[in-house]
Amino acid sequence: GAELKVMCAVETKVPGFFSDHARDWEDPDDDWGTKTLVLKPDELSYALGKKGMTRRKLAASSQCIVEYVGFTVHLSGTYKERKRAQEYLGWLFDQLKGPVYVDGWEDRDDCTMLDVPKDCIGYVTGARRATLGKI
Repeated sequence: GAELKVMCAVETKVPGFFSDHARDWEDPDDDWGTKTLVLKPDELSYALGKKGMTRRKLAASSQCIVEYVGFTVHLSGTYKERKRAQEYLGWLFDQLKGPVYVDGWEDRDDCTMLDVPKDCIGYVTGARRATLGKI
């Protein structure tokens, strides 16, 4: 985690120092490793969120270290944590296209299904999903 924070700081001061050589990559180690994904500029700002809140939520919910170095997201942790973080990141981007449905949610230990009546959706989500985003 500390190395990624330093890389992020260096990339901020010297743009392209690390990101010019970035590519999608995954450490084959099941125990501990890093997966990198190169994002588009509009994806990065959405995945980072206001004051980095979305990044912190992704990291906390997946139990994976999530850091952005330029346009590259680094997911560090066990294979299961990296896979979960990548899924959550995918769902985050899928929300931009419309409602997200999680196939096989019944078999997941990190997912709970809630039926929300149509007349309560606005109350639950709030204006521009603000209430739901605070969770």
